[in-house]
Amino acid sequence: KNFVNYFGRIYQARYLSGIVAGMNTKTNKLGYVAAMDSSNSEVTGGIDAFALGVYSVKPEAKIYVKVTNSWFDPDAEKAAAQTLLNMDCDVVAQHCDTEYPQTMAQEKGVYGIGYNSDMSKNAPDACLCSVIWNWGAYYTAAVQSVIDGTWDGSNYYGGMAEGLVSITDLASFAAEGTQQKVDEATAEILSGDNNVFDGVLVTNTGKKIGKKGKTLDDATITGKINWYYRNVVVLK
Repeated sequence: KNFVNYFGRIYQARYLSGIVAGMNTKTNKLGYVAAMDSSNSEVTGGIDAFALGVYSVKPEAKIYVKVTNSWFDPDAEKAAAQTLLNMDCDVVAQHCDTEYPQTMAQEKGVYGIGYNSDMSKNAPDACLCSVIWNWGAYYTAAVQSVIDGTWDGSNYYGGMAEGLVSITDLASFAAEGTQQKVDEATAEILSGDNNVFDGVLVTNTGKKIGKKGKTLDDATITGKINWYYRNVVVLK
């Protein structure tokens, strides 16, 4: 009764970052350095949300995923980023802990999408935006509930509406129209008109997931996404 699990709908922010990436690619090749393979629903769901965001503005673009199989491996993250950059990916996103995908993108003169912190401080000429957490949104609410005597021990799964997840402000060099697309999608997510994993979703193997008029439930999103969206290519 005095222990809870808490996490967030980071896929909402991933979706917005996919819009940013899609609006700024010229090669229609987007890179993604991923910590884990399809057995990890958090990583895979994040890739799919990013891919859905890309697809909403640039359906012809492809997302190339390179998996490191580690939450923190600087050498592997460098190598993965280099592989993607060598393929002419001109926006590199990440679900890994180091800033190397961003700094290496800057060295090559292309763009990046950061994660965890505002990585524009690491790659000011490349980082279009970063997907970030604001854990204080949960901590403040949790502590206040203890003070108020309303703590009920229920698990927490907040999102953009609670201020727990977001993307940072767009870089000044983001393509014209990017902010408008992000603002439109943000409004749809906050209103409930867009839950990211809505309707029938086609995987990169042609399988269909979900149902028309429905959205994937939280249990599926947090633990059962082991497939990739239609525009994702996983590299060996």
